[in-house]
Amino acid sequence: MSSRDKVVYVIDDDRMDRKFAERIISRSQMFENLELFDGPLAAMQFIQDGGRPPELIFLDINMPPISGFEFLERYADQIQAMDPVPVVVIVSTTVNPADLERAAKFPLVKKFLCKPLSPDHLTEAASLLH
Repeated sequence: MSSRDKVVYVIDDDRMDRKFAERIISRSQMFENLELFDGPLAAMQFIQDGGRPPELIFLDINMPPISGFEFLERYADQIQAMDPVPVVVIVSTTVNPADLERAAKFPLVKKFLCKPLSPDHLTEAASLLH
């Protein structure tokens, strides 16, 4: 399966950040299957309703009602049970060392990137896919 066939989720509560990520991903032509969610609960509901699980997740961490970290804590077992296990890339405006340390504690998180998502970030994330 080429990277174009893989499913990418962008989970971010900020509408403009989602639209910007959508534009970067669409223009790259690296991925054809993109799903945008305004929060992690919507993404999990999509999967439970029969939507195709992702191979790559771009995840914001500062979102109500549950943060990206809370999402990872709550759904880590379900995410790890997916085949293949998705690569999680945190995309955040924060460069808080505590957030970087906390992200490093999650085996699912393979990269921590600062917003906005860029073509170089996308290439980096795609290189993490199997």
